[in-house]
Amino acid sequence: MLRILYSLLLGAFVVFSSGCASTGGETIEIDMRHVAGRQHMPDELSDMLRDLGYDWVPIPDPDSRLAVKTVQQDGEYRMRFEQSAGGQVRIDVRIRQKDGFTHLHFYDPANQALSASSMALLRELQQRVALEFGAANVSY
Repeated sequence: MLRILYSLLLGAFVVFSSGCASTGGETIEIDMRHVAGRQHMPDELSDMLRDLGYDWVPIPDPDSRLAVKTVQQDGEYRMRFEQSAGGQVRIDVRIRQKDGFTHLHFYDPANQALSASSMALLRELQQRVALEFGAANVSY
């Protein structure tokens, strides 16, 4: 009986975990510890992504429940951007406040896998991030 209960709990966990999995896509990481001339990272990313054709998407602030550009939660800044022309892809941003370590999660909200055109946008983003922050500070 106990074995069946453990099996059911494990099965429920697996089903729940797969339902909460990310939407596919790719992640770009930026290690800001060695970047010279470092500024306020949310502003730097906003400017860079705007230049690449992305607009910020309001996200709900867990405290005020208002839609805001940047949420500060759990020692991180969180932001979201969407491609201006058609909204084909999104970028979820997490920036650790203490050292600026940044994750850019690039994905297509409508599909699990990236299309050929989304991959071209990803390559463009990767090149720009490497140019802005130095290739040695960026990983994919």
